[in-house]
Amino acid sequence: MNFRSLYAEYQKLDSKDPFIANSFFDRIPRSAKKFISEIHNIINEAIAHQDKVQLQFALNIAYRDGIDNSYIKLIAQLLTATWHEEHEDLINTIYLDNLNDNIFTDPLYKIATEPDRYRKNDDEMESTLRKCIHALKMINSGEANTYIEKLKNAKNSNVDMALSVYNK
Repeated sequence: MNFRSLYAEYQKLDSKDPFIANSFFDRIPRSAKKFISEIHNIINEAIAHQDKVQLQFALNIAYRDGIDNSYIKLIAQLLTATWHEEHEDLINTIYLDNLNDNIFTDPLYKIATEPDRYRKNDDEMESTLRKCIHALKMINSGEANTYIEKLKNAKNSNVDMALSVYNK
């Protein structure tokens, strides 16, 4: 698959129409993990140029192709970068793909406690904050648990709601 020509085609899409963007990626086989090295290269290039569109393109292919532990360092690098707005999806990926690595604990806590910087799209439900809680719970290290306690002590109802699923 030629990702250069695919990216050129992607750039011409109406990115405001999610149906068009989603159907565009249908040509990528699901969970095949066939393009990992190519995707890593595209993500590294997006990071080097701080290119939001290229990052979005690469992440959409990665989500479709399948995420594994080889993405840990790239995701860790992206988590606290402020040039993009992919934080919520990256956190969701950590949690849903069981990327259980303590490398994420500091960035997750930073995102949880700095809403103006990292959670610009959160509404009163604070979905990104909640996903930080789930990711920290999944990591379940001493450091992650310390951060959960700190967040719990902040008396935020969204933190309490996210933690309530673990108290059953």
